[in-house]
Amino acid sequence: MNIKFGFVLVCLALLVSGCTATKKNPTALPKGVVVNKSVQVPNPVKLRYYVPKAALDSKFFASWRGLWVSPGQGLAQGVDAAFKSHFSDSALAKFNANDEYALLVALAPEWKPGSGVLNFELSYKVFDSKGKVLLEGKETDKADIGDIAQTAAFYNTALKTTQVISVKVLNALNPSLSTFPELAKIDSVAKETLADMKKPVSTGTGFFVNKNGQVLTAAHVLDDCLVTKATFGKKDSYATLLANSILLDTAVLNTEFTQVPFLPVREGDDTVVGEPVANVGYPLQGVLAQSANLTRGNVSAADGIPGSMGHLQFSAPIQPGSSGGPIVSDGGELLGMAVSTLNVTSLIEKGIVPQNVNFALKRHHIRRFLDKHQIAYSNSKPDFKADFRTGNDAALATVVKLSCYQ
Repeated sequence: MNIKFGFVLVCLALLVSGCTATKKNPTALPKGVVVNKSVQVPNPVKLRYYVPKAALDSKFFASWRGLWVSPGQGLAQGVDAAFKSHFSDSALAKFNANDEYALLVALAPEWKPGSGVLNFELSYKVFDSKGKVLLEGKETDKADIGDIAQTAAFYNTALKTTQVISVKVLNALNPSLSTFPELAKIDSVAKETLADMKKPVSTGTGFFVNKNGQVLTAAHVLDDCLVTKATFGKKDSYATLLANSILLDTAVLNTEFTQVPFLPVREGDDTVVGEPVANVGYPLQGVLAQSANLTRGNVSAADGIPGSMGHLQFSAPIQPGSSGGPIVSDGGELLGMAVSTLNVTSLIEKGIVPQNVNFALKRHHIRRFLDKHQIAYSNSKPDFKADFRTGNDAALATVVKLSCYQ
């Protein structure tokens, strides 16, 4: 078969995908986009850019192709290629003590399905080393629906929009080492100015452990959060990390709340199997009610799965977003903190359907963690004669919703 004719047949077969599996050259600018002749390219000014980690990690299953698609990979490569074609020292911002910048570009990407296409919006803000916003705006493009199973489609879309932004930065600011001589630490930037604060990427649960408004939660609730907000009743507060333990999956946050109700920790370390408990959390936000969700069950076992550290098993149902919620006795004493559940998907594949097999960190380890970091808390004697409403009210009165922004 003639090679050229064969290629035409392949393109026809892939017509629904636009036959655009080839990545575009990052040095070739979109039509009508031109860098002013007075601007130095490649530009020596140190540029860093921020992209939410959730966007870089994003992927979904394309059922019409029968494969997983990773738009985050194409996004990361396209953005990086666009900036590197114009700036000799450009890279993804790293929030550590060493990374510095002269210009910082905060990007907020969003994919929106349309009629036969996937629309792409890339909002941006450009900061100088003093944190002043120099430019801001939004660029748009689209990828064919049939084409999105190809990483190149995401790459090309991200490349094109970022090229336009990069050229706007060059033309509007005409950056040079003399006009932007100062460097600033990435860590010094106010995180809420970089994060997309319109919508959280995830939510979780926490609860007050003292009247000073310090919140105990599961450490994984805070994974990759650039900014965390705590919601108590109808009020919001920024929450900052005070202490954490990856080993125990435990963290404490400072908030602006004061003189708040809090949960006392039950005295002693005994676990009473069969004891009724309540769990309160904020699961499946956006699907379930925005208010706190209370479920009841029992302490099912004094230990977790083999190999786990300091867990008890409980049967009160939990969902994604329940992590960090309190496990509370009928007397209103803290018995533990919800941290995990069984991996239902992997068990179903083996023909096993588990129900309400959930795990909480025991209060013994919570107490030791709080003691180690000198965080105030109270102990309480067990009250086995209390009405269940006492425990319910105590849990509901002290729980907070945690929202993670990137």
